[in-house]
Amino acid sequence: MAFNMIYITILKLIFLISCSIAFVFAERLHLYASQIILIFTALGLVCSIVSDSLLLQKKIERRYETSKIDPINKESARNKALLDHVPVPLLFKTVEGYIFAANRSARQMFSTDGKIIAPPPSLVNALNSPQKTASQMLRLQSAHDGTSRLYSLSMSTGNQIGGIAHYLALTDIEAGLNAAEAQALRDVLHILSHEIMNSLTPITSLSSSAEDLLLEPYSLENQEMISEAVSTIKRRAEGLDCFVQGYRNLAKLPAPNMQPLDLVQLVNEAQKIFNARWEDKVSLSSVISDRSVNLRADQSQLEQALMNILNNAAEAALFNENPKVEVSITANKSHAIIYIKDNGSGIDKNNIQKIFQPFITFKNSGNGIGLTLSRQIILGHGGSINVKSGSNLGNWKTIFEIIL
Repeated sequence: MAFNMIYITILKLIFLISCSIAFVFAERLHLYASQIILIFTALGLVCSIVSDSLLLQKKIERRYETSKIDPINKESARNKALLDHVPVPLLFKTVEGYIFAANRSARQMFSTDGKIIAPPPSLVNALNSPQKTASQMLRLQSAHDGTSRLYSLSMSTGNQIGGIAHYLALTDIEAGLNAAEAQALRDVLHILSHEIMNSLTPITSLSSSAEDLLLEPYSLENQEMISEAVSTIKRRAEGLDCFVQGYRNLAKLPAPNMQPLDLVQLVNEAQKIFNARWEDKVSLSSVISDRSVNLRADQSQLEQALMNILNNAAEAALFNENPKVEVSITANKSHAIIYIKDNGSGIDKNNIQKIFQPFITFKNSGNGIGLTLSRQIILGHGGSINVKSGSNLGNWKTIFEIIL
């Protein structure tokens, strides 16, 4: 449009110059009427050129003004561009209950320009679940390409600012979970093959020895050796059976039945059970306020997890002349944290990552199931468990931190 106006203006200028030349020739030929016409034509061209110039200048200024963005709008545009480049689908839920796509990934996934007309039932159920946690796993199908993926749904409150009740983020965890499952399977197969071979090798060897002894002439010495071999085979078979039962217990762990629970009361009950078992052998102290710490949990499962860790701490503390265990609870707006401490010999830094692996134990007795089962229970509650060990923990050597 601006180019056309410049082109027409140039033509008008050429025509004005032509009028000026014609005016000179008309003056020499004394054509006064033609001169008057040429003068008015030239004036008209000058006015037209001036008008076109002013109009073109206004258009250039208007275009320049539209390219200038207000600082607030500029920040808003920048934030929108940043959100659109985030590969994680971002959503928000309004106070009226509607769900909107907040960036390009979400708009592509749900094939919408804004409001999600028919949200997937799994997403709606996760948002309306009474057992709402900070992060939930759900499977969603993309409306864009039809692929089904496993996502971790993270939620945070919008405090109703701008009419937003919740901010939502969907993180694709399918690939990471598959890799973790493959690694876990390799670890399980390694442990299974190791433990089974440890039991089967002596059973095979002793069975062969017993068979050879049976083929020899009867003697009291042979009878005693056969009896000893059979007894050993029986013990190893029972150990293998115990090993298999332990794996079954891990595999059969049911989903937690979440109910309202006072964590302080649960820890007090666990303390009574601990004292009944360890009596005067290990001293258990508690640092717990009188104020209730309420959450949703499976009471029997969580009590079992606590008792496993408390018993583990007590067994570790027995190596000390004055064995002590301490349990404490702290709470903030989002989490409750249980600390279990002991003054035992501590855990070697090379073994600290292995203590939660099934059937791995660094004690003279034990099957290596207790801590693994406790960790599974805590993870099933959406929590986590960490352990610290060393000489820099004050009076304690090992501290278990359970976050719920």
